[in-house]
Amino acid sequence: MVQQLHQRWSEWRAADFSTATISDVLVGTNHALPRARPRNGASTMSDQPLFSQLTDEQREYLKGFASGVDARREKAGLAKLFEPNGDAAGTRVHNHPDALQLDAQERAEAAGEKLVPEEIAKRDAPPLDMWPTIRANAAEGTVPKGTEVFRYKYHGLFYTAPNQDAFMCRLRAPNGHFTGRQAMGIADVADEHAGGYAHVTTRANLQIREIGPHSTDQVLLRLQELGIITRGAGADNVRNITGDPLAGIDPQAYFDTRPLCREMHYHLINTRALYGLPRKFNIAFNGGGLVRGVSDTNDIDFSAVIKPDGDVGFQVGIGGIPGHDAFARATSWVLTPEQCVPVADAILRAYADRGCRSDRKKARMKYVLDEMGDDAFMDAVLGLLAFQPDQFEPDDLRIPPHPSPDAHVGVHAQDDGAHHWIGVWTPFGYCSSDQLRGLGRIADAEGDGLVRLTVWQNAMIGGIPTERLEAVKAALAGLGLEYDVSTFRAGMVACTGNVGCKFSNTNTKRDAGALADYLEKHLKLDYPLNIHVTGCPNSCAQHKVADIGLLGTKVEPEDEDDEPLEGYHLYVGGGVGEKRGLGEKITGPLTTDSVIPLIADVLNVYHDSRLGPHESFRDFVGRSGTAVFAAAVK
Repeated sequence: MVQQLHQRWSEWRAADFSTATISDVLVGTNHALPRARPRNGASTMSDQPLFSQLTDEQREYLKGFASGVDARREKAGLAKLFEPNGDAAGTRVHNHPDALQLDAQERAEAAGEKLVPEEIAKRDAPPLDMWPTIRANAAEGTVPKGTEVFRYKYHGLFYTAPNQDAFMCRLRAPNGHFTGRQAMGIADVADEHAGGYAHVTTRANLQIREIGPHSTDQVLLRLQELGIITRGAGADNVRNITGDPLAGIDPQAYFDTRPLCREMHYHLINTRALYGLPRKFNIAFNGGGLVRGVSDTNDIDFSAVIKPDGDVGFQVGIGGIPGHDAFARATSWVLTPEQCVPVADAILRAYADRGCRSDRKKARMKYVLDEMGDDAFMDAVLGLLAFQPDQFEPDDLRIPPHPSPDAHVGVHAQDDGAHHWIGVWTPFGYCSSDQLRGLGRIADAEGDGLVRLTVWQNAMIGGIPTERLEAVKAALAGLGLEYDVSTFRAGMVACTGNVGCKFSNTNTKRDAGALADYLEKHLKLDYPLNIHVTGCPNSCAQHKVADIGLLGTKVEPEDEDDEPLEGYHLYVGGGVGEKRGLGEKITGPLTTDSVIPLIADVLNVYHDSRLGPHESFRDFVGRSGTAVFAAAVK
């Protein structure tokens, strides 16, 4: 046997194979990859399965032997001998759990591209393997440096210097739901290891902020004990999976999105290959409910429709990224619920294989679609699937009724006539630990056991028996939480701002509060309105899809010796869903003090010139154009 192995080894070396898989060279059982061929075209025994007479134990031994050889050669700076044959179609060239990422990186370099530092960081020290580093740094009270800052994000940890010498931990809440027990546990973690509060995010999620350097590992451990996994919550990964907040109790929804969000969540967490994307990625499920997750701003949009046979399907949309002026484009694919996760997996792999690794600004999936075309990209996705999705023309599908613009706040009756849900306003996402703990207790004691978060940065509790409604209202009041708020507050979203984000030019939450106060004092509005305040072009608050959007910037002072002032650019006319559109900039940069009264003037123009209370701000701008505001912003 040893002589036979030596003969085969010598034959392959003499034939000068460029690459070969361990399975193909030694075992001959890997039929998923093309069999390696000698570059000189020599005829060899490789046309037959190799060592088919070996036992399974012997095969595994030889695989380990070959892996050891490759590891030693790589350490010495030599080429590996046991790798699959790479080609432009994306065949793996590494026997490694991160092969999808490594292959794409090597093809980029072979094409003459220079990898960005984040790609080099992922390759040199895989972020998922850095738990010992996190533990050691926490024990010493030290903070990450250099590319460690980026790799920490793979565990949900964001070092927020220079704004704060602390960490933020972003959680994962599939469908935006936490159990009452989890909400109470998060509040305890925030009290014991952080700033005593959490932020509700625009992905129906929570962030714990002001975590000390000694506490990072303890926060992760405590969260895991609660069943909350933060892996992949930041950096080049799929972010929190959103769905309909009222899933399971929504009287309008075509489909309960909770099982799909849960399945997608755990598939991502447990599939290492999908942690090697070129940039971040968003996936949302839209079940057609009264309150939704703004799915058409996601890289993948799964939206419920009724097919001609009466069954519910999910139409696939791709490429949404409003910060780059793109909504998800609808494809002809309509999936069964069971097909959604496999299709998402295939889309992610096709994107990871082709996405840009040399320019972070061009690394989102939108740019792959722009280069390839939607049809060619979906053909590549189809090649990774074991089934053929059904395809339909748009006119063959029935879409859900429009969502409600204000069902995420206030008291609403469920369709069983015996229960209600209450949408609770949190001040632009801020929720103290006492308030979060209280919401968890109310959900467990009086509701259906879930704290339901929305992309509008508020919380909802459902399943409240009618006879307990007044008691719940009193409990909320005792927590300092409101559910009956003005249109301005109900529809206002604000990102973290420069209090905790180094990219933000402005204190967005402070400015959102000042804007709401001013508008409530000077205006009465009888139609729901969305105002989004974002601090930088990364657009975490998605200013371009709001009725009115504010983009933070710096304004040059009158005296050139003074520091730049905080201010905003003003956008109008954005929308999502059936009112989809990107807002148009009408003025800016203006200081914060100047832009607040200007927004009131813009809304007065709308109020005085609209066709009636039924005409929304978005419809008014679409009908009249932005020139109608020229006098107001002059």
